[in-house]
Formats: sequence, C-alpha cells, structure tokens
Amino acid sequence: MTDVPYRTEVGYTFPVFEVTITPEEQHRLHGHCDIPESVYGDFADPTFIARDPITLNTQTILANHPERAPVHTVHRIEQHRPVRLGETLEMSGRVTAIDDHPKGWTMTSLWEYRNTDGEVVFVVTPDVLMIDPARPTAPGTSKRTSEPDGFDLLLQKQCTPETTLGYCEGSTNKIHLDPETAQSFGFRAPIIAGNQTVNFLMAAVCRDGLPDTLAIEARFLRPVFWDDAIDIEGRCGRDGTYAHFRAANRDGKTVADLRVIGNGN
Repeated sequence: MTDVPYRTEVGYTFPVFEVTITPEEQHRLHGHCDIPESVYGDFADPTFIARDPITLNTQTILANHPERAPVHTVHRIEQHRPVRLGETLEMSGRVTAIDDHPKGWTMTSLWEYRNTDGEVVFVVTPDVLMIDPARPTAPGTSKRTSEPDGFDLLLQKQCTPETTLGYCEGSTNKIHLDPETAQSFGFRAPIIAGNQTVNFLMAAVCRDGLPDTLAIEARFLRPVFWDDAIDIEGRCGRDGTYAHFRAANRDGKTVADLRVIGNGN
C-alpha cells in the first residue's frame, strides 16, 4: 500500500475518477445482501455509487498509517436525480477535516459526482475512524443507552463469513477479512463493511422504489460481525411515512441507524 500517493491531510484533493455501476456488479453485490433486482430496476443503488470514497479513504489511511484500522462511522448521501446503471460520472473529492477521537482520529471527506454536462448529481460526505491500537478505549465499547421504541420490523438479514468475504472481494482492509487482525483491534470476529449495512438500510428506504431525490445520514454505532443476524426496522415520522430506520442485532441493540434528512435538492 506504500505506493498509494493519496494523503491524510486537510485540504488534500484526490484525483478525478470515473464511476460506473454496471448491472453485473450491482447484481453480484446485491446477491451478498439478499436484495432482489426489482428494488432498483434499471437504476444504481445509491449505496454503490457512494462506495468508492470509502475504498479510497481506506487505501489512503493504510498507505499513510498502516498501524491504524479504518472503520466507516458516518455516511451522508445526497442524490439529486437517479443514476442509471451503466451511466458514467466523474467523481472528485477532498479531505475536509481530521479530528481527534477517543479511539484515534476521524477523517471527513467531501465527494462530488458530475455528469457529462458538469452538473453535480450526487454528493457523498463520509467519516472514517482511524483506530489507534495504542489508545486505551477498546473498539466496540459504548455507554449504556436506552434503545429506541416505536419501530416496525421491515427486513431481516443474516450475515455470514461467505457473504462478508464476497462483498469485500478486492478489499485490503483485513478488519473485514481476517479473524486474527480483527481480534488485534478488539473485535471478537471480522466486521462487515459499513457500506453493506447501508445497503440493508437503503433497501428498506427504497422498498417501494428509488426516490428521484434523496438525502440521508447513516451512523454506525456498534460493530456488525460477519455472523450476526440483523433486523432492519423503520419508524414513521409526522407525515406517516418511514423517516428513521435502524439495524438491530440479535440482542436488540442498534448497530446502525439511517435518517432521511431531506429530498436531495
């Protein structure tokens, strides 16, 4: 990873990349998430459009700080219009903040996707925790809080080592792939990619079809292990539609939540 030229510095601008979600790739990854093709039809799952920044952030952190473990903690997505499968966009990004954290540091970046006319059609703003194994606070620990109520069960997902390895094919982040590496950072087993958890939650958001515009914020509150059973639940807002979603593990603890925060315009 030492040959990756990207830097973990505020203001650093990444090169421009082309992003194309092919039907074959979407169907393959959805197969590891148990998401039927009918959910998105001819359009790209926003979660996959937003996936490359996570990969690039991971590569950047491991190249500059191989002793740190990158863990996806917050994901913000704005879709200004649906993106068709096979459509090519240009993605540009920059590091906007690096903040101290009890477990290490958090790196925030901003990524804009433009169509052939130069119009921004998609924006991603992720936070990635860079875990310092020397910090005394063990990953995965959290203060006791009461679990939210008023949620309805919408979907159920079963994680397995096979689906985790298949989803993370090509990844260099061993925290998803290797039990020994995961345990060295305080986890009982490898954890699934944060983006896969967003896939589960987004499938609930889009169960009646992909909206034309969308703005969401997903937070990752506890690790999801590669053998966890996950319930995807939703709670209605004042207008009677689901606006708050959560993923809960077998103990009923919230591992991630997603809020619809706007219409993406």
